[in-house]
Amino acid sequence: MNLQEYSSFDGLGLAELIRKKEVTKSEVAACAIKAIQTINPKLNAIVEYYEERAVVSNELLANHEPYDGVPMLLKDLGAYEANKNAEMGSRIARGLKFDHDSELVKRYKIAGFNILGRTTTPEFGSAAFTGSLACGITRNPWNLDLSPGGSSGGSAAAVAAGIVPVAHGTDLGGSIRTPSGFNGLVGLKPSRNLNPVGPGAGQFFLGLATEHVLTRTVRDSAAVLDATAGPAAGEFYYTPKNGTSYLSAMLENPAPLRIAVNVEPWISANVDTEVLEATMLAAKLCESMGHLVDMNRFDLDEGQLLNCIETIWASYTTYGINNLHVITGREISAKTLEQSTLKGYYDGMTYTAQHLIAAVEYSNTVARAVGNFFEKYDIMITPTNAVQAPLADRSKIQEHDFTWHNWVLEACKVAPFGQVFNISGAPAITLPLGWSSTGMPIGITFSTKIGNEAMLFKLAAQLELAEPWNNRKPENYVGI
Repeated sequence: MNLQEYSSFDGLGLAELIRKKEVTKSEVAACAIKAIQTINPKLNAIVEYYEERAVVSNELLANHEPYDGVPMLLKDLGAYEANKNAEMGSRIARGLKFDHDSELVKRYKIAGFNILGRTTTPEFGSAAFTGSLACGITRNPWNLDLSPGGSSGGSAAAVAAGIVPVAHGTDLGGSIRTPSGFNGLVGLKPSRNLNPVGPGAGQFFLGLATEHVLTRTVRDSAAVLDATAGPAAGEFYYTPKNGTSYLSAMLENPAPLRIAVNVEPWISANVDTEVLEATMLAAKLCESMGHLVDMNRFDLDEGQLLNCIETIWASYTTYGINNLHVITGREISAKTLEQSTLKGYYDGMTYTAQHLIAAVEYSNTVARAVGNFFEKYDIMITPTNAVQAPLADRSKIQEHDFTWHNWVLEACKVAPFGQVFNISGAPAITLPLGWSSTGMPIGITFSTKIGNEAMLFKLAAQLELAEPWNNRKPENYVGI
């Protein structure tokens, strides 16, 4: 198997070749390692890879379905492997290791994935681009001058470039969807705690953050969720899977759906003209397939929404950094943390329990608004990002009024439609249905009520068939 053959298959396609014994697990793993070595120097998408995992047992294990032998990468944030570095894009966490796998990693391994390394993230995932003092700048395979977005930018760049078909990501305010939109990928933010978050936590960022994968096809996103969804023992709370097979669900065409289109973000931002055009074209495509489409949205108070995000984000930043200080013994200063993180750390120290409770109470307001809206509509369509992919090198951009508030605001303005679905816990999936005049991908997001991933996958598969994107490859792709 050569790189061109390897990169032409999605994860399920590679697994099928392995099952048919047309290729061995070791041959597939060796291709993935070669892909990393070939193209990662251009992208800087991978922090560390495990070359020793290029040699694996070629025995097919009956209980390792459906991905037995398929390579994947973990974002260096959230999920972690026992006795492997978990550095979170930060100098303060350099060399940090845990003595156990996170529950999600256990499930990836049971599904048969061969985890080959860790992908880059901005420090603690706190930006809509991917670059850090710890790991440097990550670049978009469609255009190396541009960022893949953040904070799962390393995972997005690796999948888009054909290094692996599947990579893990986390999403606090768009961190799976934003880079998926900038890189021509499928990126699902699942319902709150549909995927397990333990054993070290019962919830991430008071339930705003979730984990899943970035993929090139809808079916890989569905199949991975089949393998990982569902609570672990002692889960603090969770969204039930209800016995649904997402992979089976996507094989069914949905009945005519009630779809609302919203191009007015809840956080004030200018929406790029080509992004607007791509969103409306996606809506027309849905209409042409028999779905009922009109313009509608729900209203939220922008000031309270931003305050909710800032308060929860800063509070967890302070809490997490204090923990890392205790664990690593490293000082909390500019020697170990970036200026943006320090701003969040010190901002978080000013909040009281009353501030945090008020933020949680407002998250209930958001959840009720979203829930009530989806009593009237099945789906909402929005742009994934308000802008096209930004410059990779942030040093070229003049920073002004650098406060925690402005840092959060600027991050939110990149993808100002997405945060409400983190706060409400509702699922949202971005699909590469739009393309700019320069050939860059433009993601379109489809959201629905909590626990309704099966419907999202049905619609996503229908759209993928109608407007396939697999024939489009970035300039920097291992198979070219």
